[in-house]
Amino acid sequence: MIDIHKLNAFVVVVEESNISRAAVRLNMQQPPLTRMIKSLEDELKATLLKRLPRGVEVTEAGKALYQEALTILAHAQAIPKRVQNIAQGLEGQMSIGFTNSVGLHPFLPALLRNFREAFSAVSIHLEEDGSSSLIDSIINEKNDIVFLRKPAPIGLGLTSLHVLDEPLIVALPNNHPLAVQQDAIHILDLEPYDFVLYRRLAGQDLFDNILASCYQAGFSPKIVQEAPRLTSSLNLIAAGIGLSIVPEAIRDFWNKQIIYKTLHADTPCIAPIYAVYKQDFDHIRLSHILNLLK
Repeated sequence: MIDIHKLNAFVVVVEESNISRAAVRLNMQQPPLTRMIKSLEDELKATLLKRLPRGVEVTEAGKALYQEALTILAHAQAIPKRVQNIAQGLEGQMSIGFTNSVGLHPFLPALLRNFREAFSAVSIHLEEDGSSSLIDSIINEKNDIVFLRKPAPIGLGLTSLHVLDEPLIVALPNNHPLAVQQDAIHILDLEPYDFVLYRRLAGQDLFDNILASCYQAGFSPKIVQEAPRLTSSLNLIAAGIGLSIVPEAIRDFWNKQIIYKTLHADTPCIAPIYAVYKQDFDHIRLSHILNLLK
């Protein structure tokens, strides 16, 4: 392995075209510098410099080494700063997972924007998936943090941070009998009607949350169709297939074919969002995200 000090000395000699001037620039005596260059030539088994009466001239092999040395020295010079940046969480990668319904809430793009503004050199990897897969991704350290509609299961070494509570609202086809109602719709008034829901396999937490709200009100919803994604369910609602209970952030979607109404219940109908991460995961960039959430 080539000594980086020898490479640096060689670069200075080439740039000065004179060993005496290079020695002054390097703050060393000429004989040690001459020996250092000779040692480098012996090591590489190549003549790097032609000795002239008033200086030196770089050979073709020397020119090749000079270009390589510049790259190596520049990289070596940048290493301490990069290591410091990594240690401080100013560089590296942040892997963030979220469910489909969380991805539709404005808090997530706002969080990502704030993080990008504060830590512009950190690359962000995003993954949308079901809650079970996202939990596994945290356990296996594939993701650093995930955002779900329920806290993490107990006993897996995970921590859950409550981020916010999002109200649930009613989404109705614009020709639905309840669409003309001016006041908030009581959840029990939905009992006679057909429901369209976001498929449990894809959105387990939200699905369970909606069913729990209906059960607490005293009825089991009549689910006539499930959709693979929350936004897909809106297409079915707009087509008149049924109504649904959805997070409030959905209100801006399909607002011509769908009527959105405030939902009233004896027990508040909410869809919380939790940040879930590994309890003992020492990760400075994760700390930066958590600070932005507090």
